Amino acid sequence: MARQDKNLNFTYSTIRWLLTLVICIALSLLAQKTSAQESPQFLTLQESIEIALERNLEVMVAQEEIEVARQQKKEARTNFLPKFSVEYGYVRPSETDITFGGVTFQNSDKNQWRLIGTIDQPLFTGLANLSTYQLAKLGLDVAKIQLERTRLDIILLVKEAYYGILSAARLLEVAEQAVRQLQEGVRVAESFYRVGLSPKVDVLDAEVRLAEAEREVIRSTNDLQVARARLNTILRQSINTPLKVEDVLTTEPYEKTFEDSREIALKYRPELLEAEKNVARSKKEITLVKSDYYPTISWSLEYNRRGDDPTVEGSPYTDREFWEAGATATWTFFEWGKTRYAANQRRAQLRQAEDILQQVKDDVNLEVKTAYLTLQAAEKAVSVAEKSIVSAEENFRISGERYEEQVATATEVLDAQTRLTRAKANYTTALVAFNVARARLIRAMGQEDEYGLE
Repeated sequence: MARQDKNLNFTYSTIRWLLTLVICIALSLLAQKTSAQESPQFLTLQESIEIALERNLEVMVAQEEIEVARQQKKEARTNFLPKFSVEYGYVRPSETDITFGGVTFQNSDKNQWRLIGTIDQPLFTGLANLSTYQLAKLGLDVAKIQLERTRLDIILLVKEAYYGILSAARLLEVAEQAVRQLQEGVRVAESFYRVGLSPKVDVLDAEVRLAEAEREVIRSTNDLQVARARLNTILRQSINTPLKVEDVLTTEPYEKTFEDSREIALKYRPELLEAEKNVARSKKEITLVKSDYYPTISWSLEYNRRGDDPTVEGSPYTDREFWEAGATATWTFFEWGKTRYAANQRRAQLRQAEDILQQVKDDVNLEVKTAYLTLQAAEKAVSVAEKSIVSAEENFRISGERYEEQVATATEVLDAQTRLTRAKANYTTALVAFNVARARLIRAMGQEDEYGLE
């Protein structure tokens, strides 16, 4: 009995040990999962673009549109091929007898079963089949161009959101640095006030400036959260996903001239390519309509089996099988001007397409010019902002030294510090604006990045 109790206690101990081990493992996995969820997701710009293109619904719709156009092209191609058909039926004539000289004869079957197989091959359709196929092929080209246009729009959207995070993060850093400097300023002002070297108003002024800087930190923190939420939305992931991005802001100057940029845009811009394809489609539609002016010619082969029962094995009154081949020409030569009116309609649509093409060219030229000038202005603004920081830093240093020697007021130091903070913020704004302008110019040229511009 004692041995049984001992074994039972051993079993209970083993079970408790196993349960404890399982709970520890589960808690460890949960902690790892929670830690992974809380740690920010690091994304490069290229990774962000790839994720957005993979998940974006507009891209998916454009890809399905390509598949639709591809199937339409295959459907149009079948018009060139022969058509096969089978007909199987039953006929019951009202009379099968004939009377001659007072004698009645049966001259056909009362039950007539037929099986007919036909091969029909079009030989000439007035270019209708060819035009239909070419239109479907142009439709596939347009669908591919629309996908590229959608990709370019999404890439620009990702870049703007990505740069928005970098801008907000840098501005937050500037605001936090200003808070630290003002905290030191408050400490110095209080020290001078305690020993009677400065009035109380200097302390109050420093505290007010500090409160304003702390409020700016709050606003910058909120802007950073909004920027991250925007990129999360574009990437179609949880809006609260913490993000950490790579600083890719560049000051490298843009080397190409406006004419070079314009030529690239006129060659690769998807909106322009789509307008050119629409002009080509309008021309093919005219050819398609004018095909009604011509006759259609086809060749056919027909195989017949007949009989007086469902097996169509013939009968005493009909042969079991026969075949016939022939060619048919059909020409509708008068329809009260229907084809001419339709052709005139298509010609008007062609003129519309040509006008739209010219309008798109004008819009592309204007967009590239605007983007190019904006980029140039942003590049100059970055240079000015860099010099402003150097000047503001030197002014802040001198003001601090003069204040310590009591030859400058606390207001001058605070003003110098405010000027420095504003200069750093202006530099960040100018730098981000330069990179955004660069991305928009690349989009205006119909490119995904600058690698294709070399």
